[in-house]
Amino acid sequence: MESNARARTLGAELRDLRKAKRVSLIGLGAQVGLDKNTISRTERGERVASETEVASILGALGVVGGKRRELLQLAREAAKSSWLETAAGLPSQHKALMEYEKVATSIMDVTALLVPGLLQTPAYARAVMTEGDVATSEIETLVELRLTRQDVLTRDKPVPYMAIIDEFVLRRPVGGRSVMAGQARHLLDMAQRPNVTIRVVPQERGYHMGLFGSFIMLESARTTPVVHLEHLRSGVFLYKMQDIQPYLDIKPALMAAAVGPEGSLGLITKCAEEMEGRQK
Repeated sequence: MESNARARTLGAELRDLRKAKRVSLIGLGAQVGLDKNTISRTERGERVASETEVASILGALGVVGGKRRELLQLAREAAKSSWLETAAGLPSQHKALMEYEKVATSIMDVTALLVPGLLQTPAYARAVMTEGDVATSEIETLVELRLTRQDVLTRDKPVPYMAIIDEFVLRRPVGGRSVMAGQARHLLDMAQRPNVTIRVVPQERGYHMGLFGSFIMLESARTTPVVHLEHLRSGVFLYKMQDIQPYLDIKPALMAAAVGPEGSLGLITKCAEEMEGRQK
């Protein structure tokens, strides 16, 4: 069965549980009657495990109670063709997104609202969450999670990444002018990395296709591209080609609307200087 966001999340949960119990792939396979490669592919989200298989794995790992019910429900839902959840499910979606980012061969991030999460500074992310009515007790954990996601851009063999950002994102002083200036300087630093390209759509461009809504497109070697959309109280993963094709189709128009990398760095520098009060 085709892999999907739920399969990624379920696999990550099963892998974490197995490692916490210090059980090897071979050892677990011997207990549940599955070979090592099958379990490995399940943990990577490359195959959708059946509810019976998941029940056997949870039994072998001694997982009971609420966690068992949660993962069995996730297994039942993994065959569904899309994933739309309420805000209560968003932390799980973040885990699935991280799994997709880890195995991506390229990522394109299009935003007309906020600096992309993979490029946010801690201060900017913290400001977004504070103003976004996130519980105070959860903010630092979520900021740390966002920073952990960014490892895909700085690790050995980093993922090729392109961000297409509307200039108005750079001019919105999220967290105040000082925070935004620091964020703009961080964008300039990240753009120096050979795997990171930042393209800005200038404000005089007027309407462009990116104003339809922000999205992340993740491509990988083994599966069709995945598109992630996130909203106030819901998020959705698209992984069927007929749903993804429109996002692939608008890429040339987005590239045409944005200025080139060098021109984009100039716009970011100008916005940074304005936030710093160095320009009027």
